[in-house]
Amino acid sequence: MIANQVGNRYAEAIYEIAESTGKIKEVYEVLNSLMELYKNDNEFKTFITHPLIEIDEKKKVLRDMYKNTDEDVLNILFYIMDKNRMKYIRNIVAEYVKIYYYKNHILDVEATFASEPSKAQQDKLIANLEKKTGKKVKLAIKIDKSIIGGGIIRIGDTVMDGSIRKELEAMKKN
Repeated sequence: MIANQVGNRYAEAIYEIAESTGKIKEVYEVLNSLMELYKNDNEFKTFITHPLIEIDEKKKVLRDMYKNTDEDVLNILFYIMDKNRMKYIRNIVAEYVKIYYYKNHILDVEATFASEPSKAQQDKLIANLEKKTGKKVKLAIKIDKSIIGGGIIRIGDTVMDGSIRKELEAMKKN
């Protein structure tokens, strides 16, 4: 709960700065790469969170890692470091993406099918969802052979289950 609150608060502030400087995508890319590094590299994670290593030394390493990055973007990373919020980097990035999607009217949709739909089927699904929701759709496809056929669409907390498995379960109940 606290992690989500911290992530939300920082993401809102970071997004506001990124928007004012016109570097929304660049900020996201750097935050995301830092999060991936923090999540997947234990040596980096230990270094960046170690209490006995001076913050200036950590900043120097970040500056070297992101030497081709704009100073405004680096300052955002340094601010996260100064406030000792690196442990919340996942939450910050997740909330940043939510804000980006909200402001740009993008909808995250997860579709589960028994087999991989063709490109034409995916395009048709996206077009239908965009027409119904009035938003741009970012579609993530999952494959689950246990649903037998049909599909399950998840948009946020809403689930539309049109799978054959569900139909069979309903028939068993009746």
